[in-house]
Amino acid sequence: MYLHQKGGRRVKETVCITGASRGLGYELTKLFYVHHYRVFPLVRSITAAENLLNEMPNCHPIIADVAEDTCTDILKSALSAHTDVLDILINNAGIPGIAYQITTVTTQETSALFNVHNLGVIRTVQATLSFLERSAKPRIINVSSRLASLTKTASGEFNEGGFSYSYRMAKAAQNMLTLCLDQELRSKGVHVSSVHPGKINTNCASYDANLEPNEAAKKVFDWCKTAGVHNSGSFVEPGMGGLPW
Repeated sequence: MYLHQKGGRRVKETVCITGASRGLGYELTKLFYVHHYRVFPLVRSITAAENLLNEMPNCHPIIADVAEDTCTDILKSALSAHTDVLDILINNAGIPGIAYQITTVTTQETSALFNVHNLGVIRTVQATLSFLERSAKPRIINVSSRLASLTKTASGEFNEGGFSYSYRMAKAAQNMLTLCLDQELRSKGVHVSSVHPGKINTNCASYDANLEPNEAAKKVFDWCKTAGVHNSGSFVEPGMGGLPW
């Protein structure tokens, strides 16, 4: 069922995707756009916004940085100019960590990752919650990582990977945030889940990466279509099944 009509172009639902200028976020933006969703990609620069508009003229880029408190008001104001309903929020924005030994970990790196992966999600949820609550099927999808799993980490599965302290800590904390949001918002009909999109082949990919960003985007896109209150509070790899917290 199509919910919106814009410029003679039928549009299904509204979706906001953070970190939309490249990688998984960019591929998700393209995928939702070609399937006629009304897309609000969040990017950090005018150049990135212009590039998206050149490729997808009917999308609505929003320029803001999830690492800044100003993001909340900017995002809320930008959405208000175009819609009063948001159906899907995809918290994809993220940055990698570097140090994988305690002797080289810095508090600056750890703070930066916690800010983006956790405080950034708080900022975007605070900005969009009133819009989500007007949706018939509101969904918050937090792009997580297998490295967030305490169970997998404790088993020694990642011992040989050289994975950063700050990234694993930030993503584990983000998973806790997902559970907190689920426990608060499920009674309001809002789905919240943590999604590991797969081992994506990017510039900062893990040694065992085996998935292109467009392939991962398709998996997340399909998960968004099936997500609802019935499977809220999940930690999953779409197409593969549940992951242990």
